[in-house]
Parts: sequence; C-alpha cells; structure tokens
Amino acid sequence: MEIKKYIDRIVEEGTDEDMEKLSDIMIDLIYDLKRYDEEKAHKYKMCLYKMAYGEVLSEKMAKHIVEEMKPEGEHWTIEQTTSVKNQYGFADIRDIDFWVVMNMAYNDYKDIFRDNIEMYARFSYAFIKDPDAKQGKVFRYFN
Repeated sequence: MEIKKYIDRIVEEGTDEDMEKLSDIMIDLIYDLKRYDEEKAHKYKMCLYKMAYGEVLSEKMAKHIVEEMKPEGEHWTIEQTTSVKNQYGFADIRDIDFWVVMNMAYNDYKDIFRDNIEMYARFSYAFIKDPDAKQGKVFRYFN
C-alpha cells in the first residue's frame, strides 16, 4: 500500500516539521471520520491512546465512565476510595482503577453488599487482581 510507504518514509527520514504535519493529518482524518462513523473514529482514537499510554485509564476517561454509571453514577470520590484502598493495604492497585471499580460495584451490587465497605473493597480488589485476567483489565473492561 502506497500510504504505508509514505508514512514509513516520513517516520524514518522525516524532519520534526514533517512529523508535526503527519500528526495534523491524523487528527484531521479522525475528526473528519467522526462525522460519518463515530464508532470507527473512536476506535482509531483509542488505538492511538493505547500506543501512547498503554492500557491504563486516564483521569478524564475514568470520570466519564463513573459519571455514566447506572443507576447512580459516582457514589464515592477518588479520595474516599483511595483511603479505603490504603486502609486494606491494596497498594499495588492504581487509585483511579480502584475508584472506578468501587463505584461500579456500588452501582451493580448495592442490593447485595448494602453498606458493607469491606465487601466493596474486597470485590474491587478481586476484580482488578483476577489472576485469569491480562494486564489492563480495568481499561479493557470499560472500553
């Protein structure tokens, strides 16, 4: 494919200015595509995000995910869930991941767990640290 050859050559031999132009072209293409196929544009945007940052939730993504949770959205702030995470010694989990999963657990299982914070915390830990799951489970689950 000719386009791949063009891009490969720009990446290998291009100047910083060429890379900036390539970046601008990618941005324009994705935003133009969004007008016709929002799902595909989002897919490409997420592909670029994963290439840049890996399969980790950004703060912006996490806020959007929690805001959209049904039926109640955010029940606990990140400060509250981080405090719970630290209280239970779950230092090996990202604060953002724990916050998102704790809120998911509340929205999905509050009729089962009721007001038992320990159940929410232990469920969240088990969900995130599932030995069968690959790295980036929280990112993939919500994307």
